[in-house]
Amino acid sequence: MPITFLAHQAPVLPLKRWRPGLDGVALVVGSAVPDLATATLRTTPRLFLGRPLWWDGHTVSQQFAWSLPVGLVLTWLVRRLLAPRLAPYLPDLGRFHLRDLRHVARTRHRWYVIAGSVLIGSFSHIIIDLFTHTDRYGGGLVPGLGVELARVGGHSIDVAKVLQVLASIGLSLVTVWEMSRIGSERLVCRWSGVAPDDPGRPRGDGPVRAAVVVLSVATALWASTQLDRGVTIVLMTWVWLATAALSVLALALGRPRVAERNTVDAG
Repeated sequence: MPITFLAHQAPVLPLKRWRPGLDGVALVVGSAVPDLATATLRTTPRLFLGRPLWWDGHTVSQQFAWSLPVGLVLTWLVRRLLAPRLAPYLPDLGRFHLRDLRHVARTRHRWYVIAGSVLIGSFSHIIIDLFTHTDRYGGGLVPGLGVELARVGGHSIDVAKVLQVLASIGLSLVTVWEMSRIGSERLVCRWSGVAPDDPGRPRGDGPVRAAVVVLSVATALWASTQLDRGVTIVLMTWVWLATAALSVLALALGRPRVAERNTVDAG
């Protein structure tokens, strides 16, 4: 599949610029959430007559059974907790102005706009995946996707896998370009109803950044215990663990205090 982060955000970022009334956080979350279901594969308990309960995340019905409820929870978490408390500690990265993400908590959307934005994002995900997987409906319409091109380390490399790599690279470049446009035009500030500013670095940013690195590495090591179940499950397990760990960190931090900057009276 095209990689979950960066590649699958390519369709929704231009849509947010075109229709600012949509919920940008929900669009981005929705574009990733179908793949997050992978972490449940073969892990959830057998609840119904001995049958395992798990989610694929890529069927139409599961856009409502999985992507919508999980996307709503994650949207709330990002907007109300993670972005306002952790984004100030991000490197601003020049024209990207990543710290502007701290303002997303200021926006308010009606419930149906949030829900609709999650579903737009999740359906954009499964539509892209339709034509890069031989086991999906669209894959059957494209001849030659299953043709083997080579074998590497005992694994078959077919046309579909090559297309997935090319799609991942191309879509990721589109996402980076869109992020640079949104950042350079300070659109997050405009959408949030605040004037563009540079708040400076929060107090104690060094220990916080170190804590983020430690938590990321620790959760990655924990997720790596699932390596026998596949790299995708490892990655999605790490995303869930890291999200939980960073949420605890954000709760512990509270709202960051910005260090006062020295000013010179020009007289």
